[in-house]
Amino acid sequence: MVDRIKEIILQEGLTSGSFADMIGVQRSSMSHIINGRNNPSLDFIVKTIERFPKINPEWLLNGTGSMYRSEGAEMVEKPVPPVRELSIFDSTPQPVAKPTQAPEPKPIEKQVDPVIIREKYVDKVLIFYSDRTYDEFLKTQKPES
Repeated sequence: MVDRIKEIILQEGLTSGSFADMIGVQRSSMSHIINGRNNPSLDFIVKTIERFPKINPEWLLNGTGSMYRSEGAEMVEKPVPPVRELSIFDSTPQPVAKPTQAPEPKPIEKQVDPVIIREKYVDKVLIFYSDRTYDEFLKTQKPES
């Protein structure tokens, strides 16, 4: 099927990136399919057939028949919106969320027991050297309070 997708791209005069944009899939997904890393999903195939209604689905899925539908074949063409390139200056209006008032938090009343906090001091320092030796420095007396 990958060869048939490549054939569509070639016959329609597209690049794999523009093909991905036209059917609405990520370019990275398209790259994975073209390089054989992933198989096309059903969604990918449906989008391809919807975007290119003249492509024969039997040919795309099974490789049988001609690439394009015959003139007498019944086709239901859906209007396809034109694809336009986006620029960094395009902006999509974002809906503005209405600010909601959060309820005022109730004050928490707690009784706190006094806690004795001891001061910390350095008791020992170890220094490791690149030759796998080390020095240990111990404090001989506690600091005065």
